[in-house]
Amino acid sequence: MRSLIVRFKDCEGPGILLDSLKERNYRISYHNAYDTRIQPIPDAHLIFDLVVLLGGPQSVADPALYSFFEPWFNLVRYVSSMPNRKMIGICLGSQIIAKALGGEVSVGEKGPEVGFSNVSVQETHPVLNGTSSFPAFHLHEDVFTIPKGGKHLLKSEMYPNQMFSFQDRIFGIQCHLEVTAPMFQVWKGVHADFIRSAGWVPGPDTESLRSQMETSGRSIFNAILDL
Repeated sequence: MRSLIVRFKDCEGPGILLDSLKERNYRISYHNAYDTRIQPIPDAHLIFDLVVLLGGPQSVADPALYSFFEPWFNLVRYVSSMPNRKMIGICLGSQIIAKALGGEVSVGEKGPEVGFSNVSVQETHPVLNGTSSFPAFHLHEDVFTIPKGGKHLLKSEMYPNQMFSFQDRIFGIQCHLEVTAPMFQVWKGVHADFIRSAGWVPGPDTESLRSQMETSGRSIFNAILDL
């Protein structure tokens, strides 16, 4: 099987999801959407069994960026029309999916959600493997509404829409479950200003929380790929 991983910033990567893909012998291709010299892959929905849209600093809520996002909106819609294709969107990627399928994306009224906090199950689903809550990493200020027909899977105390499924093969995940320890160290530097502006300071339990998140994240990603 083939997977396309779309990056919207150079420091963004699939993290622990990459392990799950390699364990299942996916052939993996990358597309750097942040490099405007590179055009989106034509007919990606016909080539790849799985498309992963990662996070990035761009805002789906910015009208000036509609032309930038339009090919990705279209790809989501194409994938949704093909019953043998899957898609995972993380952070910005989840917002792209939500918008493409009829949801709304806007700046969160409570301000940025940054740092580790628990997410809890809103609606049971096989990919959640019976879990009730676990820590997740948050690094966003835009939020989405769940598209009509979507299942609301995870919520946080600050913003309720943290994960949804559509047709049980398209998954939007607002929070970050994919972050490895090395990625986290890089992100703390790259996103230092944004993290500081939100008032979050990593504490002594940060790595413990990240490790707990990784365990849950691996379970969820594995279950999505095995559906």
